[in-house]
Amino acid sequence: MWFFDPKRCCVGNMIRLFVICTMLMGSALCAAPALALKDVDGNMCTPLRGAGQRPAVVFFITHDCPVANKFAPEIRRITTNFSGKAKFTLVYVDPDITAKGLATHRKDFGYRKLSAVHDRRHQLVRATGAKVTPEAVVVDSAGKIVYRGRINNFYEAIGKPRRVITRHDLRDALKAVLAGRPVPEPQAKAIGCFIPKLK
Repeated sequence: MWFFDPKRCCVGNMIRLFVICTMLMGSALCAAPALALKDVDGNMCTPLRGAGQRPAVVFFITHDCPVANKFAPEIRRITTNFSGKAKFTLVYVDPDITAKGLATHRKDFGYRKLSAVHDRRHQLVRATGAKVTPEAVVVDSAGKIVYRGRINNFYEAIGKPRRVITRHDLRDALKAVLAGRPVPEPQAKAIGCFIPKLK
């Protein structure tokens, strides 16, 4: 005999919602939560929300990932080329890095002008589904994740850089969003260092 169980109903709905959201993440269409976090300077910020009609872009990195560090010049170029058109945030996902270590890394790689967050509890990692560093996520002005993946295809595989970069995935995604068009490739596999799991 069937009967209504509110607990089972709620759990079932939550599971269905999770499955739907997971499927949509494959198309990069899930809403990104408006997480409010403190940046490395102690100011409150919302990395997954742009200002006005501007999209938000987050770069996930670790200080000791050679692949992520190799992309520092391109990350700086992108933030310069799209200055005023998108909001950029650098997200450090190493849970154990110190404030001094963060400051040193930002100085050594020219990141001091870029807003940065230390995602100690991996709130942004979980919210976006990021897996490796470096990995970029673009959130449109409506709060939807429209791109997640590599910055470009400089690396064919770990330790195998290409002589010529043929795909500029993040730049293409940003250009599409700013032009009001769908992102041509909402996901592109990022190659780099796996984001460390929390203890």
